[in-house]
Amino acid sequence: MATVSKDGTWKFWDTDVEYKKQQDPYLLLTGKCEVTEPCRIALSPDARVVAISSGTDIVVYNTRRGEEEERFLAVHGQPIADLAFDTTSRYLVSCGDRAICVFHNTAGHRAVVEELESMLKKTTNKATCERLEQQISSARKALAAIYGKKH
Repeated sequence: MATVSKDGTWKFWDTDVEYKKQQDPYLLLTGKCEVTEPCRIALSPDARVVAISSGTDIVVYNTRRGEEEERFLAVHGQPIADLAFDTTSRYLVSCGDRAICVFHNTAGHRAVVEELESMLKKTTNKATCERLEQQISSARKALAAIYGKKH
């Protein structure tokens, strides 16, 4: 789960707890953000990226490090009414001004590459290495296609 506060912070929480055992969600990460009301927050389904809209702007953050990945300025002429990721985490969608804007979730693709490269460094199994290298290549090709570069 992700939350945003008026104090200029956003928080990333682990809510996979057993409430019957009276466990509470625990904080994984706190990040800094600019907050202008109205403000919206969206967590990608794969939990790798958080997007925060503030007024007419959108800022996208990586949930591993809490760093800003992308900034989209003046997306709509009036404050953004809603913000969401699609179920595959490939796209970020904003709505406002009676219009919908769809963005590629490039921060999510970069997070996948970073995560897979980290796993690749730790593994010793040859088959697992090959599978991870193939997934990294696929994610990099997706990024290259978004940016219009040749593979």
